[in-house]
Amino acid sequence: LADSRPSLIRANQYQTNVGLGGDDSIDFELDLSGSGRDFNTFSVNPKGATNIELAGGRAGKREWAGEFQAAARITTSGWEAELRIPWREMKLPSPGPRDVRFNFQRNIARTGREFGAFYRSVGGVANTPVWRSVAVPRGETDRSIKLLPYTYLGYDPSIGAVVNSGLDLKAALNDKVQLVGSINPDFRNIENQILSLDFSRFARLAGETRPFFLEGSEYEGSGIFASQVIPRFDLGVNAYGKLSDRLSFGVLDTTQYGIGNELVASSFYALDNNSSARLSATDYNADGVHNGAYQMNYRHGWGLWALNFQNSESYDSSVGQGDSSNVRLIYRSPGVFVNASYSRVGANYLPRLGFVPEVDYEGFRGGISYDRPWNKGAMSEAGVFGSYLVYDHTDGSPYRRDASFSGYTSLRNGLTLSLDQDYDQFEGVNDHLTSVEASYPANDPYDQIATSYSWGEEALLPYSSLSVSGSRRLFRRLQLTASYQLVNYDGINDQLICGANWDIGHDQSIYGRLTEQSGQIGGYFAYRRSGNLGAEYYLIVGDPNANTFRPSVILKVVVPLEIGSTHRVHPLHK
Repeated sequence: LADSRPSLIRANQYQTNVGLGGDDSIDFELDLSGSGRDFNTFSVNPKGATNIELAGGRAGKREWAGEFQAAARITTSGWEAELRIPWREMKLPSPGPRDVRFNFQRNIARTGREFGAFYRSVGGVANTPVWRSVAVPRGETDRSIKLLPYTYLGYDPSIGAVVNSGLDLKAALNDKVQLVGSINPDFRNIENQILSLDFSRFARLAGETRPFFLEGSEYEGSGIFASQVIPRFDLGVNAYGKLSDRLSFGVLDTTQYGIGNELVASSFYALDNNSSARLSATDYNADGVHNGAYQMNYRHGWGLWALNFQNSESYDSSVGQGDSSNVRLIYRSPGVFVNASYSRVGANYLPRLGFVPEVDYEGFRGGISYDRPWNKGAMSEAGVFGSYLVYDHTDGSPYRRDASFSGYTSLRNGLTLSLDQDYDQFEGVNDHLTSVEASYPANDPYDQIATSYSWGEEALLPYSSLSVSGSRRLFRRLQLTASYQLVNYDGINDQLICGANWDIGHDQSIYGRLTEQSGQIGGYFAYRRSGNLGAEYYLIVGDPNANTFRPSVILKVVVPLEIGSTHRVHPLHK
């Protein structure tokens, strides 16, 4: 990987299975099915830190996520890397000579550029290069049962002594299908994402961080299922995988004793390299309410165009039957993205296991964006985006109109500036919002500062929001982050989030988070020994997700066990 300025190569991470955003890296993308839809991505940075993203989704525990071996070093002319990837880390198709899809992608952090070793045209991933007649071996079925039992104990002044235990397990039903189970999972000690104070007329959804729901998430994902709506459960089962080279599925079931049960099922079928269909269904039965939903999706692509069609229906014992449908046309060419859609969502549409923040509307929506990079001069990249929607209620009465425009420019020195304008009419009320944002350097998440300011009128009241955020890496191992938002809307509200992480070694760190929101102060402090093979230990002071600080102390221990066969790992000499 040639580089005329090797002293500027970025390599902050050094661990196994970590995020490499902000570092120089090389990605090896491999789709053994040849369909262009089941890519496994193996990444390494100049220090040999690795990241693995397997088709279908997988949780991060090393015993479950799998791993590959890598070595890398910076040289006088750039940097170089070597990867060794076991076949068993991937779901293998039928054995024998196979035409597989592959590519290499290089990420240069200081310029924010991504380069493909082979050009993949904008017509779709089906144009990814083919590696012909690869001798794929017969898939090895791992007959072992992997267990992750945990126990935590401690003290919380509000409830006294705290003792709890649970178990996560994973097993292969065959060489293509995985089974994951969880008994009394520990969600209390998993740090959740905190939403900003931005104004919104609709509910918002934070990201998912719980390992049980990350396993097989790509097989089970659909518009009628959002795992975040299941806050807790006592017993969960999750099965996912491929029944053939073209057919994949996912089934998830959770039960909370004395309350109810949630069931999710989804199947995906690739008709050919350009067409696919997905059928999904959910069933919710809790607190005396029964809810069911199904959804059908079809996609067809040709050249630079793609057409998506979706139809869904729901039945709820409280509100009755509802329906939803959407048709979307997409066009992509170098630097250009155009989309137009028609949607209809009935007033009674309610898939309780999904996330549907807006109902009772129908109408059109469209948008166009244009981006252009420059390889020379002060400007690095610039782009503009515009969109417009016209939605009426299903009875024909006006609902909302929205017109928005945004533009950005990135300079060669790392400074990025953006401007957004939005004009909205909601139920006869006119809103408008202007936002400006600056970040420097935009392509370095470890050392960056950003600020934004928004002003306008929302729901007949003046609105303004000032946000400042920053990150700083000190002493090569200490990462600090902070963000502050001040909102003036029918009163003053503010939110402060500060985080710190000190890497003691490859599998040890001290970390914590401090939060303040409208006078309420919360936070926690923890020691963690995890990310490697073997037992994991967590010592947690405070509650990671409480709005106010709770002087609790928890010691959590996770001891991985394996019943059955094991694998031998051969070292890669550096």
